[in-house]
Amino acid sequence: MNPWFFPWQELLNASLLNSPFFKFPLSGNVTQDINPVTSWLSPQLEFNFAGNHQIEADVISTVASYGKQLGTISEAVLELADGTQNGAIEQLRQLTKDIDSVKKKHQQQEATRLKAGLEHLQKNDPDAFKQLLLSFQ
Repeated sequence: MNPWFFPWQELLNASLLNSPFFKFPLSGNVTQDINPVTSWLSPQLEFNFAGNHQIEADVISTVASYGKQLGTISEAVLELADGTQNGAIEQLRQLTKDIDSVKKKHQQQEATRLKAGLEHLQKNDPDAFKQLLLSFQ
């Protein structure tokens, strides 16, 4: 044994090694929750979507933000209340058409994806495909 460690041997054997709470570095369970805060300079916004998250995100990014949608609705309601015609109702109609077109696009994409999945199932597992069809009848 190395003579340099000899004076420490008794201390280690007597107290530290027998203690259930002592662990040498890198020798025991290490539990650390790492959750760095990365939003100091850039605020993060969290949205709770009521409907389909993909459709909502697409509408917000391509048609109009929540604020723009609410502003258009507010202007149209005030226009109706005042009995004036400033074009807000037409903007609301156009906004509704644009949102409906995004919804229709997503429905078509979903139908295409499902059809491809069913064709794949029919090709690879015809029995499972037949059982699936029977479950929908």
